[in-house]
Amino acid sequence: MRWRQWQTLGGLLAVGLLGLAMVRLTGGDQAPAEAPEENRVLAVQASMPFQILIPAYLPREFDRAGVDIKVDQLGPGGEPMVELSYHTPQGATLFLREWVPVNPDMEVLASSRPIITKWGKGWLLTQGGSLSVVWVDVGPLRVSAYTNHMEVVPRENLVGIANSVGPASARQVFTFSLENPSVSALPPPPPFEVQVNKEGVQELTLVITPGGYTPLRFAVRRGVPVRLTFRQLGQVGCGNELIFPADPRNPSALSLASDKDKKVLEFTPQQAGEFEFYCSHHMYRGVMTVRE
Repeated sequence: MRWRQWQTLGGLLAVGLLGLAMVRLTGGDQAPAEAPEENRVLAVQASMPFQILIPAYLPREFDRAGVDIKVDQLGPGGEPMVELSYHTPQGATLFLREWVPVNPDMEVLASSRPIITKWGKGWLLTQGGSLSVVWVDVGPLRVSAYTNHMEVVPRENLVGIANSVGPASARQVFTFSLENPSVSALPPPPPFEVQVNKEGVQELTLVITPGGYTPLRFAVRRGVPVRLTFRQLGQVGCGNELIFPADPRNPSALSLASDKDKKVLEFTPQQAGEFEFYCSHHMYRGVMTVRE
């Protein structure tokens, strides 16, 4: 009788050990562990003027240990930049680019929209069903997470990756699991209210810079004449051409020859609503609100 009890107990113990082994085999990699690329990143840290960040979260398809590291890259303003590229066996790539912007307010992710991230305001750009880019500022450091394989890294996961970055020198842990953050847009700032001058004209100067339009959003009153002066500051590429909805059905096109040039557009808004203005390539965008 006692032998049977020990046999039963031994069987239960064997089942328990087998179950524990299965948990280790199937779920153990869900637990945080030291990042496989940590030592490789720390080996090149001394050559960079800032602390290199690595993601705590990456989808399991990516080979962390085989990360490619480039420290001879330059940022948008010529700043030193590090590029980490992670790959999957199927050919998908995720890039993390990090730099300290010389003029952070002047460096823009064209055609992006502001979003809420763990680090505060961020920027998200998606194009079609493939390209996705997220910018976040971690202190003075700007981090760009980029992929053209959204079927492997959807935009929510890309935001999660950007949210999870931390210094390799802090023995950053990694995990394959992630509770996907929701992508939340920041509410737009209130529009600049254009005042009526002594002539009874709503007068406004619209300036295009490498950072976008100033003001980005403005409001005018319907039925009151508007005099808009268009100018540029700095090198703005296609931003020197403005497509403006003076008449929403037939927008006006203004073009500046140089940063010393200016164009004046006079019109009277006839329709209330919100109307987008933009450059010829839709890289820069702004909104005019027409109030009753």
